[in-house]
Amino acid sequence: MIQKLIILGLLKEHYSSGYDIKKFIEKKLDTFSQLDTQSIYYPLKKMEKEGLIKKSELSGQTHLKKYMYSLTAKGEKEFVYLCNQALLSNKRPFIDIDIPLYFLPHLNKRDVLARLRLRKRVLQKVKAWLALKVADTKEFLPYQTLLLKHHLNLLGAEKKFIEEFAEFVKQH
Repeated sequence: MIQKLIILGLLKEHYSSGYDIKKFIEKKLDTFSQLDTQSIYYPLKKMEKEGLIKKSELSGQTHLKKYMYSLTAKGEKEFVYLCNQALLSNKRPFIDIDIPLYFLPHLNKRDVLARLRLRKRVLQKVKAWLALKVADTKEFLPYQTLLLKHHLNLLGAEKKFIEEFAEFVKQH
């Protein structure tokens, strides 16, 4: 659903090639979602079959065919529907770390503590990267900067959780 929403949203802004869509996701939205852009053409083909987007060949280029994608009227409606669904979603963020920690009694405590320290360092690097993005007011629009700040807050909460959990592991 999210991948479809992102592609439709991008095509609502302007028509794009598959390569442009892939690069946009990697550059701008990788911060917010963890989409696999390796196979961007599969969802494009599927959405074209569903009548949500249309493909046209860009002529006058090189000997290689280049296709551009645009939104159809059905795709516009689907975009609004998916936005409304996502805005009302009550799913909590799923964090992979929760599952192994649930099985804590079956894990080596030293290994768990070492990985928690490593995760904390990674979070600090991501936090520093996000802080740079927030500071770069030219790259993002104001509402997008608010999204980045939201992710910074989430990282702070996860860091605090890791610290608390590591302390729990040490004491038990």
